[in-house]
Amino acid sequence: MKIGIDARFLTHPQRGGFKTYSENLIAGLAQVDAKNEYILYLDRPPDETTLLPKRPNFRTCVVAGTAPVFGMPWREQVKLARQAARDRVDLIHSPCLTAPLFSTCPLVVTIHDTIWLFPTKFSSGKPIARSRKMMEWYYRWVPQFAARKANAILTVSEAAKASIVQNLDAAAERVWVTLEAANANFRPIDDARQREEVRRKFNLPPAFILAIGSADPRKNLSTLIQAYARLPISQRDAYPLAIVWTHDLLEAELANQIAQLGLQDNLHFLKGVTNNDLVLLYNAAALFVFPSLYEGFGLPVLEAMACGTPVVASNNSSIPEIADDAALLVGAVDVQGMAEAMTRVLTDESVRRALKQKGLARAAGFSWEQCASQTIAVYTKTLTAGRAAKWSLDAYPS
Repeated sequence: MKIGIDARFLTHPQRGGFKTYSENLIAGLAQVDAKNEYILYLDRPPDETTLLPKRPNFRTCVVAGTAPVFGMPWREQVKLARQAARDRVDLIHSPCLTAPLFSTCPLVVTIHDTIWLFPTKFSSGKPIARSRKMMEWYYRWVPQFAARKANAILTVSEAAKASIVQNLDAAAERVWVTLEAANANFRPIDDARQREEVRRKFNLPPAFILAIGSADPRKNLSTLIQAYARLPISQRDAYPLAIVWTHDLLEAELANQIAQLGLQDNLHFLKGVTNNDLVLLYNAAALFVFPSLYEGFGLPVLEAMACGTPVVASNNSSIPEIADDAALLVGAVDVQGMAEAMTRVLTDESVRRALKQKGLARAAGFSWEQCASQTIAVYTKTLTAGRAAKWSLDAYPS
C-alpha cells in the first residue's frame, strides 16, 4: 500500500492535541511497518525539532498552506488532494478531524471527539476575532462532511465512538477504536537530582499538586481552584498548586479568581514547559488533578499514571474508560468531592501507594505500536472492501 498522511501538525509549534497524536502515531507506524510506503504531507519545511521517521519506506512532501485564514482550507481541500492524486496514493489518512472532501481515493479520517459539534457548550463566551470564527466554522462543518465521505473513521475511545455514531449518524461498523497511549518518555524517574533540577527551574517546593491549563475552558481549572481553596491551610502550605500553561488566554481570568480566594502564595503558573520538563514534573508531583468537563481520550491522565503519579480526575466521557480503577474519579463540578479526593491522596500513604501501582499497571496496557497496528488493519480493510482508487487530476484546479 502507498499511504498518504496529512502530517501538517508535525511542524506546528504548539504542543499537545493533534500534534501529540500525529507524532506518536507516525512513530508507531514506523516501528511496526517496514513494508508499506508512507508519504507524510507537511505544510511547511521541517526544522531540527520536527520528529520524522528515519525509515526508507517513509518520505515527506511539503504542501504549503500557512497563509492566514484561507491557507489551511485551500491547502487541504485543493492542494493536498491534488498532490495525493499526483503521487497515486492508495489511501489518504487525515488524522486531525478535517479532511480533503473531494479526494478521489479512499479516505480514513480520525475524529478524536465530538466537542466541536457543540461550540457554545464548552466556550468561554468571550468575543472572538472574525478570522477565528471562520476557522471555527471550518472545523465544525468540514468534519461532518468528512465523516459521511470517509470509508473508515478512527477514534480514540469507546465513549468517543458512541458519540460519533449518535451525533454524526455514522454506522458503527465504519467507526474503529484505536486507543492512544502515553509516549515512552513518560516513565518513573528515580534520579532525585533530575527531579530537584526541574523543581528549581520552576521555583517549586519539594511537594506540590500538578495540573495542566490551556485556552480551552473545558479543562475546568476554575473548579479545581475552588476545590483547592477548600483544602486545610496546612495542606495548601505543604502542597502548592502548580499549573502548566500551554496557552495564556484564560490566565488573567484565573489570576483574578486566585486573588479573590487569597491563594496568590499557593499557586504557581508554569510556562515554557518542554516535554522533558513535563515528564519530570509528573515525577516530582505528589498528585496530578485533571478536572476536565469532557475528553475524547484524556491523555494527561495516562501520562501521569505512566510516571507513577497518583491521579484525581473527572468521572465523565472517556476518562473512566481510560483510568479504570487506577485513579480517584469525582464529578467535574463537584467542588467538595474534588477537595475530599485530593485530601485523601495527600494524607493516606496506602491510597497513594495503591494508586501508583495501579496507575503503572494500567498505563502499561496501552502502546502506540498497538495503536499503529490497529490503524494499519483499518487501512487494509478499507482497501480490500472493494473500492479501488480512481484517479483524476481534472477535479483539482492548478
